[in-house]
Amino acid sequence: MLQTLGVNLHRLVDGDAFQRAARHVQNFFAPELGIADTRTCSFDTPRFLLAADHPAEPLIDPVSLTAEIAALTVPEPDGECAVARNFAWLTELLHLTPVERKLLLWAYCAETQHPAVLNRVLGCVPCENWADVIEALSILLEEPVIAVAECLVLPCRLQAMRLILTETQRAPSSLSQCLDASDTLIEVLETVHRSKNALIFDLLEPRLPHWSLQPQNDVPDAALLEWFDQPVADVFIASLSGRPLNAANISAAITWLTGWQVPDAQCEPLAGHLPLDVIERAVQRCFVEHGQRNEPVTVLALMQALYAAAS
Repeated sequence: MLQTLGVNLHRLVDGDAFQRAARHVQNFFAPELGIADTRTCSFDTPRFLLAADHPAEPLIDPVSLTAEIAALTVPEPDGECAVARNFAWLTELLHLTPVERKLLLWAYCAETQHPAVLNRVLGCVPCENWADVIEALSILLEEPVIAVAECLVLPCRLQAMRLILTETQRAPSSLSQCLDASDTLIEVLETVHRSKNALIFDLLEPRLPHWSLQPQNDVPDAALLEWFDQPVADVFIASLSGRPLNAANISAAITWLTGWQVPDAQCEPLAGHLPLDVIERAVQRCFVEHGQRNEPVTVLALMQALYAAAS
């Protein structure tokens, strides 16, 4: 995957950001490229902080790098592993599109690869808006722009199923933020399941709440207000303080998880009956079950699932 990224790097980023990313790629493939002395890139360090005799960083030529990386022969892994089998099952069971399958694969690899070169290179590719995100992912996934846009249109079911944690309310600032794999995805893929049913059962198993809601992390309200839009931050603040969620909180939670704007009035009967973790599990189950049937989720179906969870 890093080879694919290296070959397309010149199409994704330029300037100093390209040099930083290219240096990561070059260092990773140093043995294959015959480079004995790998360098730590200093482009992030202001020149006035460097020693007067610090050598100028040699620039990497985009054309040469593309040709060198494309010419590498990267061996395929031997045999089938649990992750590959689980990934094939997940694709089949949830009727994932080619874009969804590739996006999950990139997200998983970016999160689990050690050393984290792939994630560092993706972090060098800036995104200012969703158009940038879609164009960059189209190049990376080698899929048409329209197919990528359809995958990310709200509701993004990969997010609703809690397979990725990409914030759909705000445009990610870098490509790495577009490929934020959840703990759920990693655990489901890395567990040896006896059957396809066991995989789905594991996918829907309750897990630890959002890390910011875990008491040992002691997250201040100010941090939540910085990370999230006000309505979503209010949901987390209420949850941390043990207050029941009101109608506005539940509506905001639905928007955070799916992107759908549900009027507060429709959530009024649910007020006080649904904590955030129950909302999250109900949304996930609704999207997973519809995915198994290869059916789109409607707002009506989602609200029915939430009312059932509250009863």
